[in-house]
Amino acid sequence: MRRKITLPILGIVLMTLTVLLGNNSVFGNNNTTNNDAPIVTLTSSNYEKETGTGLVFVDFWAPWCGPCRRMAPILESVAKEYKGSAKVGKINVDNYKKFSIDKGIEVLPTIVVYKDGKEITRLRGLVSKEDLVKIITEHTKK
Repeated sequence: MRRKITLPILGIVLMTLTVLLGNNSVFGNNNTTNNDAPIVTLTSSNYEKETGTGLVFVDFWAPWCGPCRRMAPILESVAKEYKGSAKVGKINVDNYKKFSIDKGIEVLPTIVVYKDGKEITRLRGLVSKEDLVKIITEHTKK
């Protein structure tokens, strides 16, 4: 009798975990895999290619960092509104520790801004949308 009750309960628990773990938004995972997403997930392999042309904001972040989580919707908004003018990429420093150290990242969040592959500025800590938009307007003038 005990086995008849335990197996269905175990099945329900496993199904619930599968649903929860399969949904990134439940745990606040900022690594989006949606092709329509305006933010690019960066790695040590694609970093140079993705930052090589145009105006690119690179967010060095970590999931445990409170200011990083507060910065995420601001970057999402900028990425959507200025899709043709600027690209936004994110790199998780927990996954790329040595790479982040090599790039001189000391504070989280840090946003490194590139123009055609050259670093033009660094923003440390929580930054307002207005500050990001100001950089876009300064560097996209013809």
